[in-house]
Amino acid sequence: MKTLLIAAAVAFAPAAALAADLSGAWTVNGAFGDEIKYTAACTFKEDSAGKLSGGCRQQDATADAPATGAVDGSKVEFAYDTTYQGSPYHLDYKGDLQADGTISGTVDAGGPQGVFTAKRP
Repeated sequence: MKTLLIAAAVAFAPAAALAADLSGAWTVNGAFGDEIKYTAACTFKEDSAGKLSGGCRQQDATADAPATGAVDGSKVEFAYDTTYQGSPYHLDYKGDLQADGTISGTVDAGGPQGVFTAKRP
């Protein structure tokens, strides 16, 4: 029985290591194909239930856009509204917290799909 408990603890250790508080500053690098690449500075606050709040500012924006999201284990989701070439877009990010502390995944702009990585500055 003791061996089984040790094996279970070792098996779940990586998941426990990934359960980190995402509060603080993040640099998000996104791309929609080779043509559209951007950077956003996001600041999140994570509450005890895993809800994210805060703001994100794209490189050419003059103010932070309110951001909301959630963390569930290593799964991370967040979203905010922005504009690109004068048109409004809702960016919806879904990714995974990596062992090195970065987040990577996909970004959906309501049609176009892209990819992103996020890291602490």
